Amino acid sequence: MKLGEILIKTGVLTESQLEKALTAQLILGGHLGTNLIELGFVDEETLGNVLSKTAGVPYAPPHLFTNIPEAAINAVPAKVAEEYQVVPLKLVEQAIHLALINPTDLRVLDELSFAIGRRIVPWIAPEVRILQALESYYTVGRRPRYITLGHHLDEAGEQKQSRVGKAAQRPDRTAPIVVAESRRDDFLSEEEADAACGYGKPWEEVAEELERRKSAALGVEAPKQPSSLMPLSELAERYCRAESHNDLARAALEFGVGRADRMLFLLVRADRASVWDERGLALPDETRGLVSFQVTSEGLFGLLRGDDHYHGDLPPGEDLQSFYRRLGVDAPLELLLIPIRVNELLVAFVIADGGPRGRIQGEVAEFLKAFRLFGMSLGLPALRKKIRDAARPVARVVV
Repeated sequence: MKLGEILIKTGVLTESQLEKALTAQLILGGHLGTNLIELGFVDEETLGNVLSKTAGVPYAPPHLFTNIPEAAINAVPAKVAEEYQVVPLKLVEQAIHLALINPTDLRVLDELSFAIGRRIVPWIAPEVRILQALESYYTVGRRPRYITLGHHLDEAGEQKQSRVGKAAQRPDRTAPIVVAESRRDDFLSEEEADAACGYGKPWEEVAEELERRKSAALGVEAPKQPSSLMPLSELAERYCRAESHNDLARAALEFGVGRADRMLFLLVRADRASVWDERGLALPDETRGLVSFQVTSEGLFGLLRGDDHYHGDLPPGEDLQSFYRRLGVDAPLELLLIPIRVNELLVAFVIADGGPRGRIQGEVAEFLKAFRLFGMSLGLPALRKKIRDAARPVARVVV
């Protein structure tokens, strides 16, 4: 069973609380456990014990992350710790005990064992605790959301220790934790665009990051395909040259030509999604301006359920059919739903399908790469504008 199902079965969560947490996860990103803690529905210890039973490995409580031996930290290179989001706890002979967010991925465990050169003994810990430890021991920066939540967990732990002889108390479920990063009121404001591309860091880091992203994008090798299809390398170049978000969207839509009969971009503001751009649906202007959808863990968006995409037939259900009726188009047989995020925060959806009688022709892996690059590129137009503005001569005031 999945984490949410176990918490409901054990009486820790209600169905309503799980739906709220899944909706928060859809919009704000992060693991389900992070959103459960953030909403005050589950405390860290309860979550950790349930995660342990689910994964079949021991839970690493907070005290194991204090005063980790220097030898254990040195045994795991910072690059490996950051890439795999792991924290070493201790060395025991030739084995290293690692705290992971998801210790059930055997491929990752094999890769870690090869990279570190030791046998891995996995432990499990909530995402927020792992990210806090990565910052403490490897100086891996955290988003404000996780800093706020980490402070809350530390305060809760101190209060628990001070209550000698008293049972640990659950968090106040009527007062959810305030997230430092509020939900957007508009699409990629200047500040959000800055954050998307690392603005605020030293300029050397910004330049290196941009070059790394561009090199990574251009280095993507597309599988052999008909010459009429836009390759990923050309799409990456279009992204790099884009002067606006609309330029990015148009490039992505043209990439879909020949791969999907219809494509729909939905722009997300707060918890509402509205039509941004499309191809193949021929939506009337009033649909673009008036129709919007609430982003919840139910209906079409609920097909994700914490996954990074959904690909398959459109399941039966009135709420799914009504989505397409509101657009004024026939529902598809098959669809591909991809959320687009900037620093985990949901900013858009893209839906590709083969129409009411067709199938998607393109490779799902290609679509996922294309829109991962799209998310990476969203901050570039704003940064490019800042660079140009900074180069303009300052007007002199004649007194």
